Amino acid sequence: MRRLSPRHQVYVTRIGYFLCGFAVACWAPLIPLIQDHLQLSTEAVSFMVLAFGIGSVSGMFISGFLLQWIGFKTTYAISCFTTSVSICILALMPGYETVLAALIVFGISIGCLEVVINVFAAYIEKKYRIMMMSVLFGYYSMGEVVGAVLMMLLLTISLSPAVAIVSLISITWLASAWYIPAIISIKSEDKKENRTFVMPRQPVISLALIIAFTYMVGGAVLDWSGLYVTGAADIPLNLASFGYCIVAACMLLCRLYSRAVINVIGPFNIAFYGALLMIAAMVCMVQFPNVYVLTISFIVLGVGMSNISPLVTSATGAQTAMPLVPAISFLSVCGYSGLLLGPALLGFIASSFSLGGIFLFLSALTALSAAFIYSCRAQFNAIDPRHNRTGADRPA
Repeated sequence: MRRLSPRHQVYVTRIGYFLCGFAVACWAPLIPLIQDHLQLSTEAVSFMVLAFGIGSVSGMFISGFLLQWIGFKTTYAISCFTTSVSICILALMPGYETVLAALIVFGISIGCLEVVINVFAAYIEKKYRIMMMSVLFGYYSMGEVVGAVLMMLLLTISLSPAVAIVSLISITWLASAWYIPAIISIKSEDKKENRTFVMPRQPVISLALIIAFTYMVGGAVLDWSGLYVTGAADIPLNLASFGYCIVAACMLLCRLYSRAVINVIGPFNIAFYGALLMIAAMVCMVQFPNVYVLTISFIVLGVGMSNISPLVTSATGAQTAMPLVPAISFLSVCGYSGLLLGPALLGFIASSFSLGGIFLFLSALTALSAAFIYSCRAQFNAIDPRHNRTGADRPA
C-alpha cells in the first residue's frame, strides 16, 4: 500500500478537482452530437440539460449520507467510477432513454464528487493548516480547459465520440484510482461533527449566499455575455465568446498563482476587494460598451471573481457553527442552485429591461456579496496564512 503521506492526500484533491472540470468539459461537446445522432428536438435537449442539473443537485444531497454511511474513501471511489462509466455510455448514444438515464447518473456522480472533494480539501486545509483551495479550483478550471481542447482535437481528427471519451476519461480515472489508498478518514471523534444534516446557521448562510451570487455571475458570463457584446459593441458573431474566454483564462491563472498573493494580501482583502472589482467591471461594461472597455472589464471581472469561491469554501471549512460535511454540502447546493436558477431569472430581466440590465442586476447582487464578505471577515481571518505560520505536518 502506498504511503499515507500529506503530499499524497494533496494529490487526491488535485486529481479530484481536475476530474470534475475535465468530465464536465467532455460532456458539453456531446450535447450537439447527441442531438444530431438521435434527431432530438430542442425541447428534448432542454430536458436532458435539466436532468443533468437535477441529478447534480441530488448528488450533492446524497453525498452527505454516503459520507456518513460508507466513508470518504469509498464514496470518492464510487463517484469517480460512476462518473467515468456514465459519460462513456453517453458517448455511445444508444438511445434517448438510455442517454437520459446515464445523464442522471452522471449528474448525481459529478454533484457527489464535487461535494466529497470539497469536504476532503477543506479537511486537509484545516488538518495541516495550509491554504490550497484557490489552487485546487484552478485545477478544476484547468480540467475544463484541457478537456475542451482535447475533445475538440480528437473530434477534429475524426475519432468517434465514444473513442475520444474513453481514451480521455480512462487516463484521469486511473490517476484517481492510483491515489485512493492514500486517502485518510475524515471522521471526527466528536459524534456531533459526523452528523449528516444540520439546519443551516450563520455564518454558513452568508457564505452560501456569496457562493450563489458569484456562480450566477459566472453563469451570466457564459450564457449572456456573447449576446451582449455582439449587440452592444457590434462584435462579430464568430468572436462572441471572447468575453468568456478572457474571464476563464484570468480565473485559471489567478487561481494557479494565488498562494503568493494570499500570503501577502490575506484572504479577506482578496475576497472583499475582488467583489468590488467585479462591481466596477460590470458597471463599466454597461456604461461604456466598446471593445476596449469590454476587454478590460472582462479581465478585471475574471481577476476579481477568481478567488472568491475557493476562499469562501475554505472559510466554510474553518467555521465552527456547523459540522464540516453538512456545511460544505449546503454551500455546494446553494452554489449550483444559483448556477441553475440564474439563467431563467436573468432571462426574465433581459426580456423586461435589456441585456445590460442583467449585469447591473448582478452588480447589485455582488454588492450584497461584498457586504456578506465583510460580515464574515472573522471566518476569512481564521484561514489567513499570515496568522498561521506553523510548518507542523505541512505537506511540501
